Amino acid sequence: MLAGMWLSAFVLVGGFFLLRPILNPPELPGDIPSPTLADLLNASVDEELRQMNPMWSPGLIPEAAANARTFLGELREVVVRCEKGSWSYGDKYNAVKYDLLFVDGRKLEGAASGSRCGSNPLILRATFQDGRVVQVTTDGRERAWPVERAQGRVAEFGERVLRVDWSLHRARYFPPRPPEPTQEDIAKQWK
Repeated sequence: MLAGMWLSAFVLVGGFFLLRPILNPPELPGDIPSPTLADLLNASVDEELRQMNPMWSPGLIPEAAANARTFLGELREVVVRCEKGSWSYGDKYNAVKYDLLFVDGRKLEGAASGSRCGSNPLILRATFQDGRVVQVTTDGRERAWPVERAQGRVAEFGERVLRVDWSLHRARYFPPRPPEPTQEDIAKQWK
């Protein structure tokens, strides 16, 4: 009898974890346009571009901001979403992910942001045209917040989107790495 209870408990708990992604998929952005949010996202991108110079960010090449603008021109859409569904809000393993759709049809899904979804995440779809956010759609939850709170939620948008290109095209932003020392150079160092 006790073994049967343990087996039932194991099946219920195991079934919950196995069915959780199916029963509770990640939320998708709604279809309510938010022009104010589009302005906030553009401000976030502009701030990141402003800081992309060797004075503010040592190690970047002088052409980094221009190359970042080129990358933004290659984007058609960015979706900001949680990795898991609403049952996992506040879970430290429920990361914010960025899905990028490029003008040429390429997709990059699940780019990490380094942030996690809180109890009331902002899920959005940003449409780009000529390197600028022209439309943002959400489910409307941000309209219940003061603009300052929404601004805090989207402040990292510009940085996170542009960091994707840092990973994809390192040469657009950084000088070439010095060549690895040869075995002869290493041997000379140890004499």
